[in-house]
Amino acid sequence: MKKSMMRRRPEIHVLTVAFVACTLAGSATAGVISAIDNTADGTNNPSQQWKSLTASNWSFISFTVGSSDATISSMKMALFASPENAGSYDLTWELYALSSSDDDPSGTALATDTQSRAIDAPSSNVDYYDFTTGGSLASYTMGAGMTYGLLFKSNAGNTLSWTRTGQSHSYETGSSGFSVNGIQRTTNSGSSYSTLSDFDYAWQMNVETAGSSVVPGAGGVAAIAGFGVLGRRRRR
Repeated sequence: MKKSMMRRRPEIHVLTVAFVACTLAGSATAGVISAIDNTADGTNNPSQQWKSLTASNWSFISFTVGSSDATISSMKMALFASPENAGSYDLTWELYALSSSDDDPSGTALATDTQSRAIDAPSSNVDYYDFTTGGSLASYTMGAGMTYGLLFKSNAGNTLSWTRTGQSHSYETGSSGFSVNGIQRTTNSGSSYSTLSDFDYAWQMNVETAGSSVVPGAGGVAAIAGFGVLGRRRRR
């Protein structure tokens, strides 16, 4: 009886190793990365050059996703309010799919998020604010290689603005594979848009890249089945 049990153990080990190897070969790891950033993670000084971000003055940034599906996890923006206008503001982000990089937002937004934030007006009147994505925007997965645009709004009158960095830094995408296509602005609630060619808002967008399912491929399934048959044959 003991001899029979000792013969079977190596076969079980072979089958287990084969299953683990094939499963790992079909898996991928998700992670949060900085996809677009010209703030150096908030260390580049924000400027006192700004564009108002109000109920009718909106900004629109279009970009193309890298080689993995991604979800927007958080953002950083440099915002300005004069001391007399310090207070709570509602900021809204809307995500649109674009057929080309120079499209305006149209139709229904794919996902949205609105957050209330106290703009405290520090001594310089400009500061970075961090936002963890919420609403339907937090769960929307953008497709790899697809082009999208984020529309930025607020509920303010002409009292809140979005600034650029002090040295007007260009957007960096690192190894994320993302690319920034253009920046547009409307001052009439979206009736028409104009291109901003010399004003990059101080902005960082972090995304969570989507890993593939932990499922072995056809070759892995065949290998597992083969080892299973081999184990059965040896026990005969």
